[in-house]
Amino acid sequence: MNVRFRPVLMLAELALALNIVILASVTLDLDWVRSRAAGGQFEEFPLVIRILYLATAIGTLFLMRFLWRLQSDATVRQRNVAKWLGLLFLLSTFTQLISRSPNERFNAIPAVIIAFAFFRASRIR
Repeated sequence: MNVRFRPVLMLAELALALNIVILASVTLDLDWVRSRAAGGQFEEFPLVIRILYLATAIGTLFLMRFLWRLQSDATVRQRNVAKWLGLLFLLSTFTQLISRSPNERFNAIPAVIIAFAFFRASRIR
């Protein structure tokens, strides 16, 4: 295990947990999350978006597990996947920053933390 990666890992796990809370809240169509997801444009989330966010929440659980496992003996393939996930979350950061909703722009902070963690994990040997 890389001790220097541990604080980054913990921050990223917290950021992913926050994502799950937001995604699950969209799935449940809770009022507080309407300005924080899907561009802040919905008064009520359509069923299709709610289903997509549920699937994303489930996928995020797998990302949490994958990130945790990357701290110990990752294969070259796993490190490559981590690099691509870092790029995906970097793209997510930029899309959050251009949102019309100020509350959704706040989501860029956890996204950049997650991106950084996956980039760091891709370099652990």
